[in-house]
Amino acid sequence: MNTLIIFIKYPQAGKVKTRLAKDIGDNEAAKIYSQMTKTIIEKTIDTANYNTFIFYDPPEKEQDIKKWINKKELNYLPQLGNTLGERISSAFKEVYSSGTNKALIIGSDCIDVDKVTINEAIDLLDTTDVILGPAQDGGYYLLGTNEYSPQIFQDIEWSTDKVLQQTIQQVNKMGLKYKLLKTLKDIDTVDDLEGFNIDIANI
Repeated sequence: MNTLIIFIKYPQAGKVKTRLAKDIGDNEAAKIYSQMTKTIIEKTIDTANYNTFIFYDPPEKEQDIKKWINKKELNYLPQLGNTLGERISSAFKEVYSSGTNKALIIGSDCIDVDKVTINEAIDLLDTTDVILGPAQDGGYYLLGTNEYSPQIFQDIEWSTDKVLQQTIQQVNKMGLKYKLLKTLKDIDTVDDLEGFNIDIANI
């Protein structure tokens, strides 16, 4: 069994896409975040090859999240932990304890990710321990493993341009092998929207 974890937040104005909001306002940024998230979920669903788990935040928004995403075939669980690293580690622990053989995580910042990307990563985990999808900003848009390895998420300066580099350092420190997918662009600022089919005026 293979599992895709998607980390999402409830699209509340002022709580999501804060860097983008500085340029276009809280409400518009929240609308773009909502559209991006639903697009990514739609593009990555592949029930034949893996299960998809939506890990959402905040935990008390369960019913609102389910109504917003509106896909009953997916699994919904709250994110648990104080830091991003703790929440990611907790999600991996949850799916591996349920019998998963390979697990991958993505967020909702990179709308170029699709089921082809996910299946490529799953296949590569046959010949390596860790898969990383580098983002242009120095982070990663995807991470995959074939066992629960919490150390990968420790000692990382989250939300900085050091995330990918520090994650690779952790992987090397653990004596694991890794492979990289192609580099893609996250959408964090108004300049990042260029080239993507997101029409701010009609959101």
